[in-house]
Order: sequence, then structure tokens, then C-alpha cells
Amino acid sequence: MMKDSATQHSRRVLLTAGVAGGLTALAGAGAASAAPAERAGGRGPGKPGEEGRNRAAVLHAFARQNAGGDIYEILHDDVRWTIVNGRTYTSKAEFLAEGSAPILDRLASILRMTIKDMWTDGDTVITRFEGDATATDGVDYHNEYCWIWQMRGGKVVRCHAFLDMIAVRELIERVELT
Repeated sequence: MMKDSATQHSRRVLLTAGVAGGLTALAGAGAASAAPAERAGGRGPGKPGEEGRNRAAVLHAFARQNAGGDIYEILHDDVRWTIVNGRTYTSKAEFLAEGSAPILDRLASILRMTIKDMWTDGDTVITRFEGDATATDGVDYHNEYCWIWQMRGGKVVRCHAFLDMIAVRELIERVELT
């Protein structure tokens, strides 16, 4: 199915504006909260090595997904997952059943996640990536994502997820579950 280039361009503009707005707000909040620690000569929030451990845990989760495993193993059981301009799920079980399953159950292949950018700051890892798969009807599924993960003990405890909800809606409306 060929996408209309104006529709694709509109999606990219909306996604980029939403992600940029969210990242700008996050950067502003991070700069404000880090300033007192920097003046005191500290590293800012977090423990030494925390950023490296969090980055490694997230990279491992993405590699596991792309090898046919489950990226969501990294979620804490009590994760709070917010889809920006969507809804908030208050547990891993709720998110898996109601947030990810409507997408993943319609895919015939794994959702290959290609990281485009990653930033770390203390307990926060921000990953911008593309997800590609083939739906059960044989049509390609593509989406662009930005996940802002707050980590604790190697697990995601909070997420703000930006994604193209039009692509999700089209997939759900087009592909019936059997």
C-alpha cells in the first residue's frame, strides 16, 4: 500500500513537533534541577556510573527485541507508561494487555527497532527509534517512536512514549485479529 507523500510529511511534522516539544520541556526541567548540584560541585542527579548502567540495560533490551525476544522484560511490574496524547497504564500487565498487544498481535514479524538517537541523564534514558515489521495482512508497518524512560535498579519505572498514533490506528482498523 503506497502512502500519500503529503500524509507522510504531515505525520513527520506532527511527530517531530511533539517530540521536540517534549524534549524541550524535559531539557528545561533537567537544566533547572541540575543547576544547584552543579554549583555545589556535584555531578547532578544520579550516582556515578548510573548513566552507563542504564544505557547498557536499554541497549541490551533493544538487542533482545531485535533478536526475537521481548523488549518489555525491562519493565518494572509497577511501571507507569504514558502514551503522550493517548492514555496512561499503571502496571506492566495492563500496558502489555491493552497498550502493546493491539499492535503486536497484528504483526507477522518481530517489530525491528532501529535506534536513531539515545541520551542519558542520571536515571533517565531517552531513545528515539524507528519500528518496522510486516503486519499479518502482508503490509509493512512503520512507526517512529521516542521513549523517555526513568530507570531504577535496571528496570523502567516510568515512561513517556511519543509515537505516530495515526499509523497505529490504521494498523488496528485494517488488520482484524483472528
